[in-house]
Amino acid sequence: MFGLQQWAIDTFGGLAFLFNPDPMVLITLPILLGVVLIMVIAMWIGYTMLTTPAPEPLEDFDFDEEEVTEKKEE
Repeated sequence: MFGLQQWAIDTFGGLAFLFNPDPMVLITLPILLGVVLIMVIAMWIGYTMLTTPAPEPLEDFDFDEEEVTEKKEE
């Protein structure tokens, strides 16, 4: 065995596989992390849409009052 591998086995015991991972793990781990990141962003957007109150409709807004108050201030 190599020096680093033997040191890892002696120091970490059963966790020595972290220093020599299976090549399939090196492919699937970034893909899994990317999918989880996309899901977290989608959940964040959904939560924001769910908790943000709807804006006041423009048809209920009286635009004439704003024009009158602007003219009085001048």
